[in-house]
Amino acid sequence: MLAAWAALFEWSPNARFEIEEIVEAGDRCVLRWVYRRADREGWPGHVRGSDLCPVRDGRVAEKLGYVQG
Repeated sequence: MLAAWAALFEWSPNARFEIEEIVEAGDRCVLRWVYRRADREGWPGHVRGSDLCPVRDGRVAEKLGYVQG
């Protein structure tokens, strides 16, 4: 799994995640984000997604990610 992430960021070294919104709802939070990147040839692109994160004892216990792309 780590190798897959390393390859992704090597392919687009200027990539970044931007958090658009965080909503807290009891024992969970939801993050809306956008992943922006440009490939090595400079072609831009982006993907939007959200993460649902159950929280236990003040810490994220799980991360369920959804991507619109």
